[in-house]
Amino acid sequence: MAVADVSFARVVPFLTAERAAVVLGVDQANPAGVVVEADPGHRTVGMHGQYWYRGDYSFAEHPGGTLVTYRITNISGQPDALIKVWQRKVLRRQQQDVEAFAAALPEPNQLGWSVR
Repeated sequence: MAVADVSFARVVPFLTAERAAVVLGVDQANPAGVVVEADPGHRTVGMHGQYWYRGDYSFAEHPGGTLVTYRITNISGQPDALIKVWQRKVLRRQQQDVEAFAAALPEPNQLGWSVR
């Protein structure tokens, strides 16, 4: 878990199937077999594809901004221990990644989206 210095209200418009790729940093023009999914009701986005795992991010309000939780699910058929070893680097730099996410997140109105 990590806290992004961005308001939860600013994140919510990105938690849809159509917009989740922006949050995940997936190049929509060249997704390279990456499948992006969203569950707006649970405030979750995830991706999988040419990987050994599925990565899911959930978002919640937090006094410091937005709480981001990252979970790894093994979809490879390989032992879970291999996936956990491979993902250590991702988990160690999670706060750094979340801070970069917050800094790079565009305002929804900059993308031409109406926000209610």
